[in-house]
Amino acid sequence: MFGKKPKLTISDAVLEKIKVAAEIAGCSSMDEFAERALLEAADRVIASTSKREASAEEVEAIKNQLAGLGYLE
Repeated sequence: MFGKKPKLTISDAVLEKIKVAAEIAGCSSMDEFAERALLEAADRVIASTSKREASAEEVEAIKNQLAGLGYLE
């Protein structure tokens, strides 16, 4: 599906929000924040269409992501 490295086009308004959110979340870059956020969203979509339970590793990864975003301590 993706022959070359994927390229996303993001509006300036969204890019500014990502910049602010990345700083608040303590990410080293906007790319790091965007990758985390997209991974979380993709996982949610996949999980919502799947009837299987999340593995212990997946649960731990989600907890780590939420802690990294400041939602969990």
